[in-house]
This record gives sequence, C-alpha cells and structure tokens, in this order.
Amino acid sequence: MNSQDLEPVLQRISPRSVALFVGATDTGKTTLIRELHRRLGGEVIDADVGQSWLGPPTCVSRGSLTNEHTEIRASYFVGDISPRGNFLQVLTGAAHCLRDAPRPLLIDTDGYIMGEAARAYKSELIRLVQPDVLVLLQRAGELNYYKLYARYGITVIEIPVTHGGSKPREARIAAREDAFRRYFQGAALRHWRLAELGVERTLIGHGEPLDVTLLSNLLACSVLAAWRLPPTATLVVERWPFSVLEAQRALGVESLSVLVWGELKDSLVGCWAGTRFEGLGTVQELSSETIGIWTPVERASVIQWGSLKVFPDGRHLRASLDVQAYQGRA
Repeated sequence: MNSQDLEPVLQRISPRSVALFVGATDTGKTTLIRELHRRLGGEVIDADVGQSWLGPPTCVSRGSLTNEHTEIRASYFVGDISPRGNFLQVLTGAAHCLRDAPRPLLIDTDGYIMGEAARAYKSELIRLVQPDVLVLLQRAGELNYYKLYARYGITVIEIPVTHGGSKPREARIAAREDAFRRYFQGAALRHWRLAELGVERTLIGHGEPLDVTLLSNLLACSVLAAWRLPPTATLVVERWPFSVLEAQRALGVESLSVLVWGELKDSLVGCWAGTRFEGLGTVQELSSETIGIWTPVERASVIQWGSLKVFPDGRHLRASLDVQAYQGRA
C-alpha cells in the first residue's frame, strides 16, 4: 500500500467520519484500513467473517489495534465463514458493533462482490451503516455499481488495484485453522444446565426433557437427549433410526426432528452473558439436562448455534445441524 492510495482517503476522513471499504478478496482492504487506523485512531469494525483479523473467525468485531495488540470492544457471532446464507446475521452483527461506536470508524468487509445476491447484500450493508465515505478498491470496474451511492450524499472514492493479489484458497484456510487453534489455547470443558441456559438458532434444549430410555426402546437405537416443544419434538440419537412413527405417536406431536450426535459434536457455538458476547466454544457433550462446551469462556446465559464444526487442530467444515425425520399427523 503506497501513499498515493492513502492520501485521497486521508483527505476525506474527518474525526467524525464513518468509512466503509468494499473490494474483492485480496484487493488490499485490510492493509489500507490498518494503516489508516494507525494514523487516524478511532476504531475498526471487521465484518469479514472468513478472514477475520481483529476478532475470532465467524464473528463481526469492533475494536482497536495498537502496536499489534488488539482490543475488542464488541463482537457478534455469525457462526459461519461466509456471508452466503448468513446475510441477516452479518447485518445484525454490523448493527450490534455500530452501537455506541466512536469516530472515526473504519469498516472492513468480505470479498463477496459478484452476482445479484452479493450486490443486494452489500447494498443493504451500505444502507445500514450510512457511511460518510465509501471506498471502492477495484481492478476493472467491477464495483462501478456502488458509485450510485454518491447520489445519497456519500463521498465515493475509487482506488484502482493493479497488483495481482489473491492468496491461494489453501493459504486462507490455513490462516483460519491457525486462528482457531490459537483461540482455543487455554480452553476448558465447561458444563452448563440447559434449564439455566438459552439456546438460540436451534430447538435443542427447548421444551420438556423426555425419557430417553423409553425413546431408545421405541426407536431401537440409543437416544442421547430429547425435548418436546409442541407441535414438534427434537431427538439427538447415536445413529439414524429405522422408523420414527411409534415415537411420534407416543409423544403426540405432529413432527420429529432427529439429529445424529456425530453431526452435532464439535459444532461451533457463540457464548453470550446478557448482552455481551463472551466468545466461542465447541459442543462436546449433550444430554437432555446438560451441555458440555470446550471454551475459554467462563460464563454464559445464552449460546447461539453456528453452522460449522471446528476440531482441536483448527480444521473446520460445514455442519449438518437439523434433519427433519418425519412430518405429518400420526
């Protein structure tokens, strides 16, 4: 990043500005933002959930960076490494981090820019943030669409990108794996009672705990945990049952959601204490009454279920959370 890239932005960012940066992967957004932050102060929102540099992966975070030391002041758990399929969570995370944010405020974004869905997502992000300055880092006019926001009174700055860029996909994955490994250093297995814990983004832990011995006999497979929240029931099993009809009739519900424990184990969750995001964890144990989570977090009142499985060595893959086994009246 050279001074020619910095000067147009420096001249237009005031001590009260909010500046949003948009560009494809590896166009230099983060490098530019870090240098501007070093010179201007204020805080940064890192909304690139796949290549987070301020907070942990899968989160939108706000904070500051001083001499390579990061201080996080707010975070929101998206639970995935891509905005695709998670627009609402990323936008909610941005809104959460914008609350009470000081100025100047610099906002880093992901490299998802191509296609109608990407344009809709980035457009809603711009409308949500309402920046004073919109910085477009582009190679060949791929971001010209966003110049329309000058008509809303936003200062739009275009920075041509001439370098080839683009880290190999393997390098980005390795960087995320390293970030997960470092994050979970010093973690411990913590057990929380589900009766005292809210579980969001899934029906796991919701409703009346059920007799797993009875259900195991009905399904002819080991049921590890089960809850009834009419008109449905949620079961966690060791393997896929041959039939669920008898269990559905016995429980008197219209539908059953059956989840295989092997797909749930190592699921990434976000831990909250009140309105404050405390950190990440991975699910290691589960019964109808308790949940065991590997986490550096010491307290939680709510957990949000994510879309990834994260292993101790940092490897991660998409989780298959919910399988609707049967729906309809018994």
